[in-house]
Amino acid sequence: MRGGRPNAIVGLFLLILLLMLAGPNLIPRLASSVIPGFDEGVPCEWLPRASDRGNHQSLIGRAATAPFSLRVRAGPITSDPAGMLVITIVVTNESLGTVPFIYDPNQVIVGDNGTSGLGLIFNPPNSLTTGGTRTSDPATFPETMIRLLAPRQSCVHRAEFPNGNVLVDPAVTSGNASVRAYYRATTPGQVLPTPGIVPTPIYRDQGLWVGYVESDPVTLTIAGQ
Repeated sequence: MRGGRPNAIVGLFLLILLLMLAGPNLIPRLASSVIPGFDEGVPCEWLPRASDRGNHQSLIGRAATAPFSLRVRAGPITSDPAGMLVITIVVTNESLGTVPFIYDPNQVIVGDNGTSGLGLIFNPPNSLTTGGTRTSDPATFPETMIRLLAPRQSCVHRAEFPNGNVLVDPAVTSGNASVRAYYRATTPGQVLPTPGIVPTPIYRDQGLWVGYVESDPVTLTIAGQ
């Protein structure tokens, strides 16, 4: 027993060292590929909302040129009429600063109409819908629609499509269909002046990264095939 205790301590030390070297993202990615349902980050809905963007922004985050990466995972299509096709979008902040992004769970859409936010694109196009809608972008985004991703942090959005809609659409069940995720922001967002006698805001915009990024496509697989 006494001889084994030093070995156990050394083993524990090596395990801690391995976890530190692996970094915060590698272990969750490996786990998510082995354990179904193990996600890489917190739900995007749990992220903190923006507050007073005219005065509170990360300079490192503002300077990031390509802060976001996206991954998408698609569960298998089953024959259970009561089942669901689950598609998971993973949004990662690859920068070293806190970065805001536009997110409303009710505005994650299927298709791309050129507006700002998260979406899914199926190839070939099909009849599936998330039920979300997006229209033209406002000059200023409500702070309830702006979430903050910490450095190297990931968050997860899950879209569920009832099999009642999936199984009747051959564009989905062909075995050759694919899906990819995208994120777009068309404007950094204006900071509105606050009524009354208040100090001039430090920033004139909301600090949103302007650009477009999409994930690699993944094939929609049929369970048992």
